[in-house]
Parts: sequence; C-alpha cells; structure tokens
Amino acid sequence: MTLHVAVIGIDGSGKSTLSRALPMALSAECGVVAGAAGDEHWVFGPDQDHMAPGFHPRGLPHAARIARLCQRLAKRVTANLRLYPYLKLAHLMFQDDAAISVARRYGCDVMVSDCNLVLSATGRGSNYRSAATHSGAPRQRSRVEDLVAMFAFLLEGKPMPEDSARRLPSLEAAGFVARLARTFGFDGVWLPDIVIFLDVDPGVALERINTRGAVRDRHENIADMTRARESYLKALGALKAYRPATTVCVLDVSGSEPREVLAGAVAAVRPRIDLHKARAGAGVLGTSRQSTARRVASAGYLFRYLVPSFFAGAWREPFFPLTRIGRRLLREGYSAGVMTDIYDAAGSRQGRLERIYLDYPLHRAVHERLDILTSNIEQELTWRLEQHERVRIFTAPSGFAYDLFRPLEAIARSRPELMRRVELIASDLDPHGELEQPLRHRAERLGIDLHFVTGDLTAPEMRARLADFGQFDVALFVGLSSWLPRGSSMRHLRWLAGNLRHDGLLVSDCFSAAAYSLGGRQLGYRAHYYSPALYRCLLDYCGFEGAKVEIESGRNRINHVLIAEPVHGAPTAAGSASSGTWIASSSGTAGLRRATEVSPTIPAAAVTTADATNSVEGPRDA
Repeated sequence: MTLHVAVIGIDGSGKSTLSRALPMALSAECGVVAGAAGDEHWVFGPDQDHMAPGFHPRGLPHAARIARLCQRLAKRVTANLRLYPYLKLAHLMFQDDAAISVARRYGCDVMVSDCNLVLSATGRGSNYRSAATHSGAPRQRSRVEDLVAMFAFLLEGKPMPEDSARRLPSLEAAGFVARLARTFGFDGVWLPDIVIFLDVDPGVALERINTRGAVRDRHENIADMTRARESYLKALGALKAYRPATTVCVLDVSGSEPREVLAGAVAAVRPRIDLHKARAGAGVLGTSRQSTARRVASAGYLFRYLVPSFFAGAWREPFFPLTRIGRRLLREGYSAGVMTDIYDAAGSRQGRLERIYLDYPLHRAVHERLDILTSNIEQELTWRLEQHERVRIFTAPSGFAYDLFRPLEAIARSRPELMRRVELIASDLDPHGELEQPLRHRAERLGIDLHFVTGDLTAPEMRARLADFGQFDVALFVGLSSWLPRGSSMRHLRWLAGNLRHDGLLVSDCFSAAAYSLGGRQLGYRAHYYSPALYRCLLDYCGFEGAKVEIESGRNRINHVLIAEPVHGAPTAAGSASSGTWIASSSGTAGLRRATEVSPTIPAAAVTTADATNSVEGPRDA
C-alpha cells in the first residue's frame, strides 16, 4: 500500500523543488520506490529509476496529461477571477488522480505530491471567495470545526451542519464533483497520510518570487499570501481533528538552507516508512544476466520501444552488430574500452555503418560531454597550477582518464614546467587489468605523479585508503551517477564533500531520460536519470553549495556537466550531510568558477512534527 505525502505552502516556499527532491532522497535513504507528482512525474528506485520526464515504461496516465493542460490554461488566465480558480482546481484534481494512478502502476511505496486538491483549495480559497454570503451579508470567519465538517462532506458525503454552511462558501458544486468522483472511481479527491507544510514569512516568499524574473500571478502579494498562510495553518488543525492518524509536519523555512529543509522532510517521513532492502545486485554495467540477443528479440523491445522510437534514433540499433565497435558494446556494455572506441573514432574517417553507430544520440552525447569536460578542466587546472605549488587531482572511476589527460597534455604543450606540480590519484575496478599501464605511460610522458588504486569505490576500506592521500583540489565523479545505486552515489558524494579542500572543486555529470532510456530498460539496463536541477539538489543534499552549482549541457540536452564547491565544514563520509536547492532551473556556463569564499554553516531548520510516528560499472570517460 502506498504512503501518500503532500507538500503544501504558499508560493515561494519551495514546495515544487522539495516535492521533486524528497522522493529522490527517500529512495536512497530508506531503500523504497518513491514517486513525485507535480509539474513532472518521476518514480525513483534505490537501484534504478522507473519513470522520468520522457521515460514512461508503463505509460503515463491520461490524468497527468490533462493536469498539464489545465495548468497551462490556468497560467494564461491568472488575472481572470472567474476562470482561474476553476482551472487551477481542475489541474490539482487531475494531478491528484495521476498521483494515485502512477503509484499503483509503478508500485510506489511512497508518493510525494506537489500540493493536494482538498488542502490547497482550503488554503488558497480565501484569496478568491467573496467576503460576503450569497445573500450579501458579511461572512463570518470559518472555524476549525467548520473545516472538519467540510472534509467529512467532501470525502464521505456527510451533510454539512447549518452553522458551518453559513460560515463557508457554497460547497454545492464541490460536493457534486466529489460525489461524481466517488461514483465513477475517480481518485482526484483525497487527503494524504503525511502533510509537510513549508512555513515561510510572506515577505521572504515574495523576495524569492521576484528573483525568478517572471511576471507575478495576481495572488502573489503580501495580503493574499498572508491570508493563505493563515488558512493553511487552520486547515492543518482541522486535518488533525478530522484524521488524527495523519502526520502533520511544519517546517520553518524562512531562514533555512535547502539542505536543512530536505533533511527535515526526510526525518518527518522516515518513521512512517517500512524500510525495504535495496534489490539484490546487478550484472556488469547495470544490466541483468539474461542474454542481449534474447532481449532484442522480445516483443517488449520490438513493439514497445523500437517501433515507437524508430525516428528518435532507435533505427540505428539493429545496425550495431554489423560493426566491430558495435559488437564490443553488446559484449561489454559501456566499458572503458567501449568509451575509448567512441572517443577515438569520432574524429576519424569511418564507414557508413560506423557513422550510424557513432551518431546514435547517446554516443553523440558522451562525446559532447568529453568536449565540455576538456575545455572546462583545462581552464581550471591552468589557473590552479599557476597559483599553487601542488595540485592534487582525484578521479574515480578513472577509465582511461581522457577527460584529464587531454587538458593536461594541452597545458603541457605551452607550460611543461607546470606538470611537476600535478599529483593524480586515479581509481577504478579495472577488472581486466587494462587501465593501469596505459595511464602510467601517459603520466610518465607528461612527467606527473600518478597513483593508481584498484578497488571498489563504494567500499569503506577503499575510501580509507584514498583518504590517506590527503585533501583534493579537484575531484572528478564522471560517468557513474546513472549506474551506481543511488544510496552508494550519495555516500560517495558526501565523502568527496568532506575530502575536498575548502576551495576545492567537484566535477560531475548526469544524464536525462530520452528515447534511448526505454530501449536500455528493455535490454536489462538499470539506470538513474536526472534533470540538471534535480542533480543539483542531490549535490546540495550531499554537502555542496547547491545555489552555486554551475551547469553546462550538451546540444541535445541529454548530458549535463556540473561544477560544485563543497560547503564549508562539509561532513566526511561518516557524517550525515543533507540538502536540496531552491534553484529549480539552470543555465549553461562556459567555464569553471574560481571563487574561494565559502559561506558559513547555517543552523538547522526549525522542525515541528505533530503525531510523528557493490559498485557497478557504467559509461565512463575512457
């Protein structure tokens, strides 16, 4: 049975960002399948994601599409007092129905919704209803018991007491819709099991809204937002009276860092979750052990992926076995050697079949990622080598470290004397023993110190060995965020945050879902997918400055490179860093930041809770 969580609050409180980041964190921290329902729909799992924007292996409910349409229409008529409230209510009603459908269809243990129809209408309704009754007499202020009666009327069909009816606006239309929904089994009218209310000073919320640069909605003003906040708090009191088993968590977010808010939300939900163990291991590169040939011949691959996605690049896949490099991909998955084939072959003359393979969208994306990494890392390393006598670089998984050696070789051509300042620590599983010698050969040609450490990056003893080298100036975590179980990725990122210098830098990457994602799933690949904003949340939660993260994306918006600075005093891997981010959008950047100022740690958020009850290889830089 799914545990339903609703994140509510006035505009500018950060509810949309938290509702996306919370299920991602819960999937890793609690080992559960957790979904997000809002502007986008996600289903996060501990070892693979089951749904993301543009990636719907089991389909997207029609209610989700209708909710999106109603939301767009509502945005266009925000100044129209007659149309906007009804379109907004329709948006929330279909969104709530979609939350139930997605949770059922994808087997979610937890579903986190951005708002809730009943609670949001109660909180925001005061901004749109008249202060007078239909007869023209002044309307008395509603009381908690009136809202309790309203919940019983909408959810159970119980008659409204006359006194309460006089203090509330007419509920005839709402009652009719609720009865209709119950009759036809429509799941758009319900109350959540857990409510997280983001309590923010309206003035602070308005400042955040102003920083977005968009035109403000009609209700985004101090008076309406203050009234909405008071209505929300009254509604929460009524909810506790109506359904005592509901957990109500009020987070004071006015002066809190995003990572503290996310940590508070996780703490509020965790007691209500029956912890599940992550699924048992996976095969090489996140695939199952069933033969690739058998999966390619399956009806799921042919008719659910290949035919519908034929013109989105899927037509290229049947040609892969006709090339040497394609056959190697089918044997090894995205190993270091396969990535080398993609990098080295991209700039050389190739036959038509090889071009079909290399122009596959995912293969173009990984090559674009290398170009982004090379240009940015060269700029950053040049500056650091000029400023410091010693620059310690850590890369894991290293692969053949093209993303480091290409910029280092470019620097060496003009400034060879700087190479003696480089200390490179590279680590990888290297199961076939093919990485160390080529890395040492390239390092010797440049005259840099190289330490190659073989082992499982996720093992505590391995991290202890790596920590003996001291703090790093630059750390790379590239090519593995999509393939490691999310909990392992988070632990590694926290360890990196605690083992970077105060002015150090993390270079990481992520991939968004696209047509190739469904094909990969049909072939047995297990992967995680992130939007740039969502991966920014993950970095912030793990001890990096989320608000300062810089992002550069490839042309097709599949691949994204992120540059992050650690929070001052970030905990080590043994600590329990946590975070999110208020910034829900990102823009590209042409170079790395060189800022050295770091903000002090902010005190934890005020939290009030009522009734709280093996590493896997993946596409890496060869």
